[in-house]
Amino acid sequence: MMELIKTLLADITRKIAPDFKSEILVKITENKNQGDYTSNVAFTLSKILHKSPQLAADELVKKLKSSVSAKSEFSKIEAKNGFINFFLSEECLKHQLEEILSELGTQNLEIGKRTKFQKPSSKLRINVEFISANPTGPLTIGNGRGGFYGDALANILETQGHKITREFYVNDRGGQILALGRSIKLAQLRRSPEAKSELRPQASEGEVNDKNLYRGNYINDLAKKIDKKLSVEEAGQKAVNLILGAYIKPVIKKLKIKYDVWFSEKSLYRNGIYQRVMRDLMQKDLVYEADGATWIKTSKLGDTEDRVLIKSNGDETYFMSDILYHLNKFEIRKFDNVIDVWGADHHGDMLRLSGVLRVLGIDLERLTILLNQFVRLVSGGEEFKFSKRAGTFITLEELVDEVGLDAARFFFLMYSLNTHMDFDMALAKERSQKNPVYYVQYAHARISSILRKAGITKLQAPSSKLILLETKAELNLIRKLIELPEILADISKNYEVHRLPRYALELAREFHNFYEKERVITEDKKLTSARLALVMATKIVLANTLNLMGIKSPDKM
Repeated sequence: MMELIKTLLADITRKIAPDFKSEILVKITENKNQGDYTSNVAFTLSKILHKSPQLAADELVKKLKSSVSAKSEFSKIEAKNGFINFFLSEECLKHQLEEILSELGTQNLEIGKRTKFQKPSSKLRINVEFISANPTGPLTIGNGRGGFYGDALANILETQGHKITREFYVNDRGGQILALGRSIKLAQLRRSPEAKSELRPQASEGEVNDKNLYRGNYINDLAKKIDKKLSVEEAGQKAVNLILGAYIKPVIKKLKIKYDVWFSEKSLYRNGIYQRVMRDLMQKDLVYEADGATWIKTSKLGDTEDRVLIKSNGDETYFMSDILYHLNKFEIRKFDNVIDVWGADHHGDMLRLSGVLRVLGIDLERLTILLNQFVRLVSGGEEFKFSKRAGTFITLEELVDEVGLDAARFFFLMYSLNTHMDFDMALAKERSQKNPVYYVQYAHARISSILRKAGITKLQAPSSKLILLETKAELNLIRKLIELPEILADISKNYEVHRLPRYALELAREFHNFYEKERVITEDKKLTSARLALVMATKIVLANTLNLMGIKSPDKM
C-alpha cells in the first residue's frame, strides 16, 4: 500500500511541479485517528510552489480524490497541518486479508518459516558480517547483541529476495595472538616452572604478567591442552583453533545463528591484493616511513591523525587488514553491498576505513557500518561488570542458559542498535505478561488453542464471509496484520531491526484486544468462519514475525 501511495503522489507532484525531484516519504501512522498512512511531501512541494505546506497539501488531496485507484483503496484522504493522511477502506482491508489467506491457504498451520506474502524487490548480493569476536576467549553478552541483530537482519533481507552471505571474520594473526600465546605460557609457567624458558628468549614471568594478557578459567583449561614445548606464537595459534572449535562455533550453533563463511584474516596476505594496495597508496602519495614504521596519511582523509599500516617489527596492523578485507569483499568476491556490524569502540576505525576505501575507488554507498552500542547486564537492580582480559565475565552461553534463548534474542533485538541497553535478567526470566517475549508467545499459544477447539489443523480457502468482519477490534487487527510486508521492506533499507519485535508486541496487543472483545466461536456459523479466518491469518503473520527473529512460536504455554 505504501508503494501505491508513493506512486499516486509522484504522478500528481510531477504534474503540479515538473522540477520536483525529492524522494516521497510515506510512513505507517502510530495514531490511527490520523489515518493508516501519512506523507510529508507537501512540505517539500510547498517550497517549489511558494505556498504554505497546508495549501500544497490541500491541492494534492483535491487531485488524489479524483484518482480511481485512490477511490477504491481509501475511505478518506485528508490534509491536516501540512500532512496528507490516508485511511484504508474496509473493502481494502478485507481484500488484503484475503491475499494473506489465499497465498498461504494451502500451507499447514505450522509453517511460520518465512513471510510468503512479501513480494521481493531487486535482488542484490549482500555480505553481512557480524559478531567477528576476537578468537581469544568465549563469547560475552556484548557479542550477543550484534550476533542476534546480524542474524535477524540477514533473515529480513532474504525476504526481499536478496542473496545474503553471513560472515564471521576471524582475527587469527597479529598482536592479540601473541598476547594469547603469552597468556597460555604464563599459565603453564605457574603450573610448571620448567616452562619458563618457553615464554620467549630471556623472558621472565614479570615481563608477560601485564594488563594486556588474558585471564580466566578458560586460559587455564587451554594451558592444559597445549604442548608446553610450543613457542609463544605457536601456542597462540593453537589456542585460537581450540577457542573457535570449543568455545565459539558450538555456542554459535547452540544460539541458532547461521554463518555461510568463516573468513580467515591470514588468508588476506596470500594473494597479490596486498602488494597492489601498497602500490596504489604510494602512487597517491598517502604513505610514508617514520620511526621505522609505515604510516598512511589518514589525516588528509578526515581522520584526526595519521595511522600505522606496518609496524616497526614488520607486522601489519589491524587497519591494514581491514582495508584488504573490504577490498576482498568488493573487488574479489564482488558483493553489491556490504554491511558490517561492529562494536561501538570501533567508531574511529569506521571513519578512517571509509576514507581509505574512497580513495581506492570504492563507492561508499555500497558500504554500511553499523555500530553496536554497549550492553549492561542488570541483576537485582545492580550492574554486573565484566572484562574478558581480567577473567571476570558472564559468557553469552551462560546468559542464554539462565534466561532462555527466546528471551535473550527478543530482549537484545528490542533496542535500537545505536542505543545503550540494560539487559534485565529478572524480567527476562519472568513468566508473566510483563515479559514482552512471553506476552507475544502467549498470543500465539492462545491462537493455537482457539484453532484446536474449532478442530482446524489446515488453512482453508478465503471465506466470502469476511464481509462480516466490521467491528473496530476486527478491523484494527487486520490493519496491523497487513503492516508486516511494509515494515520488512523498510527495515531492509534502514536496518532498524528493533522495529520487528516492536511490531510483534503491537500485533500481540491487537490480537489480545480482539480476543477480549469478540467471541471467535459463536452460534453464528458464518461469523465464526470469518473470525476463524482472521485468527488463522494472525497465527501465520505472528509465527513468521517470530521466526524472522529466530524465536519459537509455541502452541501451548
